[in-house]
Amino acid sequence: MERRAGVILAITSLVACGTVAAQVEIPAQVPPEYSATLFLDPIAFLGSRPGETRLDVFVRIGYDNLSFVKTGDTYAASFELEIRIEDSTGTQVIDTMTAENIGGLTFDQSVATSGFSLKQRSFPVSPGRYAVFVSIRDLESKSEKKASYRCIVPDFTNPVVALSDLMIVGRLSLHDGRRSIQPNVSPNVGNLAGKFFVFFEVYNRTGGDSVRFEARVVDLKQEIVVNADTTQLIAHGRNEVFMQIDNSALPIGDYILSIRAIPASVPRGVEGKAVASRVREIIVRWDGLPRAAKDLDIAIEQLQYIAKDNEMADLKSAATLAEKQQKFLDFWKRRSTNPNAPRNEKMALYYARIEYANRHFSRYREGWRTDMGLVYILLGPPSNVERYPFQIDEKPEEVWQYYELNFQFVFRDENGFGDYRLLTPLWEVYNRRRDF
Repeated sequence: MERRAGVILAITSLVACGTVAAQVEIPAQVPPEYSATLFLDPIAFLGSRPGETRLDVFVRIGYDNLSFVKTGDTYAASFELEIRIEDSTGTQVIDTMTAENIGGLTFDQSVATSGFSLKQRSFPVSPGRYAVFVSIRDLESKSEKKASYRCIVPDFTNPVVALSDLMIVGRLSLHDGRRSIQPNVSPNVGNLAGKFFVFFEVYNRTGGDSVRFEARVVDLKQEIVVNADTTQLIAHGRNEVFMQIDNSALPIGDYILSIRAIPASVPRGVEGKAVASRVREIIVRWDGLPRAAKDLDIAIEQLQYIAKDNEMADLKSAATLAEKQQKFLDFWKRRSTNPNAPRNEKMALYYARIEYANRHFSRYREGWRTDMGLVYILLGPPSNVERYPFQIDEKPEEVWQYYELNFQFVFRDENGFGDYRLLTPLWEVYNRRRDF
């Protein structure tokens, strides 16, 4: 824990996927990135020594990554936490491992899907590009989970005014007149009710001046969906700024959050006058929605392979965003093998396969709309793939064999551009045992 000019970073434990040209090789179960709750957020601040930057690495470890063992009347887990940092050449500059323990939990706390432990480590580094790797090894099950993050560490010493990296605040409170902040290590701000804070530091090498900070949230179409601003007197040296962002109207999706520092004397709306700026990615997901479902309307459209006509009509009849979300979750709850479980494994698997199809089968159409995407989404990865490349008298073909179904599907590239079409009758896909 570190005190920084009046702000305390409170670190506590809370209960709260080969191409088509290669082998189709994603496992049938949900891949780790969709089942783990291990998040990593490196945030760069000005260091204590000249020319030095401090990289704070925050790691959020969901309790579902750990094995809790009963010890007396409570439950505890033990694990090893390794943090490794490599520079742009791949040279290792940091490698540290610590033994960690979480104890004193009730059984309900140990199995809570919202439970997690938050860890922070600080490292002095030089400005540059880095890759941060985190690994946790559960000492009971011997299982290992990993996460990585690529970041650029800025040089804060040369600019007249510079901003630190942006921290999304998960919780803000007061202790003895000091503000205590807990980072929201996950990029998801969808579960931060209504509004959330962004924290950053401002480094000023000149005298005091009033600065207007303008925040924008931009969607993938480069459209501004949220605007906010605040004006603050910035003294010489290190300053702290909190900005509140309204996310209540943000639909699920991916966004870029940017903050620009502009002298207060510059009229509003004048572009190009920012003296410093910083950006970061954020996402909006709601409880129960998989990470792969980035747009609710698209996610509903992608149900056409498994939804009945009346179900699709009902989903599209929703009058509000909240109603549409509820209908969507109800659709998947009816298909869940365990409707009372907080996580819908079938839904996660379905959209994991769609994402894989989009990555590997897209040509003139999105991968999930292709014949290969259809078969892959409904039946999963084939047991074996046979490829027959282009020959003078024959067009390229692929044969997907499903041993457990005692069947195979044949695809042909009719135009030679990788657009494989299913030669096997389409009804054979729906006639086989499907996963949804």
